[in-house]
Amino acid sequence: MIHYDENIIQLIQLYLVGDLSGEEKRLLETWLQQDPSHKELFDRVCMNGDVARDFEAFEKIDKDIAWKHVSGMGGIKPTAKSKGMHWYRWVAAVMLPLMIVAVGYYMVNDSGKSQRTKYKVAEIQPGKSKAILRLDNNRVIELAGEDEVRLEVAKGVAVKNNASGVVYPEQVANKGETVYNVLEVPRGGEYTITLSDGTMVYLNSGSELRYPVAFNSDVREVFLSGEGFFEVIKDTARPFLVVTDDLKIKVYGTSFNVNTYNLANIQTVLVEGKIGIQEKNSDVEFAVEPGQLALYDREKGTMEIRDVDVLSYVAWKNQEFVFDGKSLEDIMNTLSLWYDVDVFFQTASLKQLHFTGHLGRYEDISHILDAISGVTQVKFSVKGRTIIVME
Repeated sequence: MIHYDENIIQLIQLYLVGDLSGEEKRLLETWLQQDPSHKELFDRVCMNGDVARDFEAFEKIDKDIAWKHVSGMGGIKPTAKSKGMHWYRWVAAVMLPLMIVAVGYYMVNDSGKSQRTKYKVAEIQPGKSKAILRLDNNRVIELAGEDEVRLEVAKGVAVKNNASGVVYPEQVANKGETVYNVLEVPRGGEYTITLSDGTMVYLNSGSELRYPVAFNSDVREVFLSGEGFFEVIKDTARPFLVVTDDLKIKVYGTSFNVNTYNLANIQTVLVEGKIGIQEKNSDVEFAVEPGQLALYDREKGTMEIRDVDVLSYVAWKNQEFVFDGKSLEDIMNTLSLWYDVDVFFQTASLKQLHFTGHLGRYEDISHILDAISGVTQVKFSVKGRTIIVME
């Protein structure tokens, strides 16, 4: 997800309502010139004048009506940090029902009656099965879940691609003849691959797996960036290794999830079996048992292992979102990847609101935004593929 400094967001807001000072205009112009992506996003946000009206409409929110509606539902609790703050900055424990939007956001219209916010998200669709396969000879093949096709991925090696993903034939490579393929899953995508030993890997949006077309007789080693769920075939003669930027995970026939999205840490959750984790340049191995999370701090180089409910970590593979006390920043990161949208936060404090909820992964994104707005004074402005989170 792309984040922007809240001062820049405020400058764009002022621009939209025609209230920029000379100095503020200069600062905005400097930011626009820094990177082509800045200008591209600015143009998308400004393409429709309704953005400015959204900010104006927000000022008409009747906070008393909203609070009475929400407090009657229960599930919202102030935290110690919240004392002295407005109610809408309280941390929300919101149970979002599966495939149902329980509440909306109440605003006051010209007649003084409350109404529920509607988010226009026709352009924003849930992710789907799609990927890019890069061969050893630099050939690029676009993949999608469609009728079965056969593809030649190396000399004498053909794979099947269908609605279940891409499947490599079972075989063992001769020593010195290892050929690699790379499977890239873009934002708004997901894909499944069956490796030559029968191991299945489910790749989430914005992920990449580099792997041999056929494993050799000594070791099975793959390289992951992003997030993947592994169901590894047991083979005591050939250990299975998952390598990330910082870690090496030794697998003993098991199922587990690895998430490297976060720049601050790497999360590895074990569902069943046994794994050992070590830093790339260390011989110290941390044993992880089923139901445990291994949290590696990239900056400190430390490993924390604790018991967790693995459901929230692997739910994406089962076509669900499970948010267990997640911050709004983490939730929007997840939605950004799956729905392929860019997200602005008006202020940094909004990122720290927390939610608990359970939703279908293929739900309309408006359902999620409606539910969040229904229990806090968070408001979303949706323009094209850009979402602005406001207070």
